[in-house]
Amino acid sequence: MEADTANSATTSWPSAPPHDFGTSPTSLGKLDAADLDAEVSPNFWRCARWCSDGSAILSATEDRTLRVHATSEAIPSAIDTKSHKQPDAIHSTLWYSSASALNPPTFCYMASIRDAPVRLIDANDGRIRATYPIVDHRERFIAPHSMAFNATSSKLYCGFENAIEVFDVATPGYNSSERLKIAFTRREKGGQKGIVSALAFMPDYSGTFAAGTFSGSVSLYSEDTGAAPVAHVDGVQGGGVTQLAFHPLNPQTIFVASRRSQQIQVFDVRDLSRPVAALERPGSSNQRLWFDVDPWGRWLASGDESDLSKPVLREKLHNDAVGSVQFHPFQPLLLTCSGSRTCLGDVIDSDDSSDSGQQSSNDEESEDDSNSTQKDRSRKTTPKKPSRLVDSTLKIWSTTSSNTDGLEATSS
Repeated sequence: MEADTANSATTSWPSAPPHDFGTSPTSLGKLDAADLDAEVSPNFWRCARWCSDGSAILSATEDRTLRVHATSEAIPSAIDTKSHKQPDAIHSTLWYSSASALNPPTFCYMASIRDAPVRLIDANDGRIRATYPIVDHRERFIAPHSMAFNATSSKLYCGFENAIEVFDVATPGYNSSERLKIAFTRREKGGQKGIVSALAFMPDYSGTFAAGTFSGSVSLYSEDTGAAPVAHVDGVQGGGVTQLAFHPLNPQTIFVASRRSQQIQVFDVRDLSRPVAALERPGSSNQRLWFDVDPWGRWLASGDESDLSKPVLREKLHNDAVGSVQFHPFQPLLLTCSGSRTCLGDVIDSDDSSDSGQQSSNDEESEDDSNSTQKDRSRKTTPKKPSRLVDSTLKIWSTTSSNTDGLEATSS
């Protein structure tokens, strides 16, 4: 009895991190995409996510490379980076539900690569542990645009056009999956048509999950009923759903984010006829802008096209689109990454010194030749400088009033 009392007294259960949004977050340090060894320029971060215990970060960049950034428990801003290059474009990534750098068997993640089977990749060395192929009627590999584990992490749900593929995690390979066709044929009306771009499971172990498409529809399904929808969500705005998330402590609440939308919509699953609230989040592009609800259900943070915004605080933390925001599960830390594709236009080259030098060397030419030469020079173009400052950085922020830690970044 005394031993049990001593053990219970020494056991420390996790508590909610003491976030302080009365003051601006303090930067612990950053990693610039321009400093990475990449073949693509300019390179930028597309997303970055903590694992379940916050011991590592999984990031994806424009150069088709997945990187695992191991962090220190004592100094969360101390980062050791490992790069895992992929053969083609990265559609989606997902940590294993219980992934932890302290437990090597679970330290892995899922990756959806274009024209390749879904991969289970070891986060330590980048080797492929298993593959989960999705094959269409032409025997081509399909890369899902969204992935999610069910509540028990025994099954992997993969969303693609008009269907959801369900894999038993313990049984990789061919002929081991079930396909849920959520859209009817072309001659039949109804169903949920389009690319399934977002998946999310209720945290109450009921087996209910939500699926959103780039067509702008959101429906609820159940593991028990399969492809038959349980309910449909009405009033979804924007040009296509990019993320779905249930409230971690109130499973009846679901958050819906869409591209080309100025808000994150909040719905109650008991009445899906209209949203119950809307959180402002400016966004006019097709880029995915990930939001996050902290594990204790108190805060929601999201980036927009120019900075970071939260319901109780709006603070400019980046000079470019903030593609991903996430709370640390146990510490008052915030993870953000920024960057976007910058389109370069053309402008007329007006170098007066160059013009005068070339004219002096052609004094003996005829007037007609000189005029034609000037017209040719006027048609020469040079890349136009971006109209705004490009910011492609991954940052860790402290959301407490004071902090003394620094960043120590290494790459391998």
